[in-house]
Amino acid sequence: MTELEIVIKIYRELIVKIGKKGIPVDLRTKSIVGTVQDDPFDTWIGLEIKDALPKTFEIFHSGSLTTPDLIIRDKKSGAVVGLEIKKLIQKSNGSDSRGLTIDYNSCLPCGSTLIKIGEEAIVIPCFYLFALLDITSSSIVTLIVLDGDFLNYDFEIHKESKYSNFTEYEHGPYGEGSVRHRKMYTYPNPLNSKITEFHLRHILVAKKVDFEKIKEDKNISEKIIRTDKHGNSFFYYLKDETKDLKNTEGNLKTLNDIFDACKLRKPKVRAVSIPSIPRLKTE
Repeated sequence: MTELEIVIKIYRELIVKIGKKGIPVDLRTKSIVGTVQDDPFDTWIGLEIKDALPKTFEIFHSGSLTTPDLIIRDKKSGAVVGLEIKKLIQKSNGSDSRGLTIDYNSCLPCGSTLIKIGEEAIVIPCFYLFALLDITSSSIVTLIVLDGDFLNYDFEIHKESKYSNFTEYEHGPYGEGSVRHRKMYTYPNPLNSKITEFHLRHILVAKKVDFEKIKEDKNISEKIIRTDKHGNSFFYYLKDETKDLKNTEGNLKTLNDIFDACKLRKPKVRAVSIPSIPRLKTE
């Protein structure tokens, strides 16, 4: 299997479970969740993938605060793909809880990422699984499995972000403190409920050329064009196997500028928050 074929297999095994309210989710109770970083949703996804894939596949959990969350390896072909998992909880009005952007902690997204196999460092493709859960966290109402390059194709700035965090010690007048310098990146949020082409759907988005390589042309409903700051255009296909689609290249709906609202953001002046108390009353 190629990396995209592995991802398609995962996508299919998840959407086959769709019921009236979406894909049912069975999370561990809070009492046995563990640490804050021990996300039960990530664990549930890992177990679902393990059950879905043949025994010739290996699933590895990277650990807390490490990208990607899961690494999947096909022992037959040797293909390895990363899967980063991002989830949000639906608000009472049905919208997502973030809007334009979502946090990517201390490592910005990318379609390639660095892992080690033994002592050898290798670069592998990385996909992102975005899930919008209903207000009770019992169903996935929006599922987007996405090639990381759709968000950022610059591997160099991704790699730089992984190594740019550091801790400063001997801080303060007694030299007993420390400061953790950890960057926080916000990039587009595909779960943004204002993106009607994505919201409340269960879809897979990958490069047009990668779909063509494996002759996977069924249930393609949209072509998405991503244009970078230099004027280069990159073509992606949107696959939706929840519907019986018979579209062809000639009549695909084309989407452009899907995250343009992110570009309209302006820097905010951050003021220091200082407590204020009333003046002392005098006689």
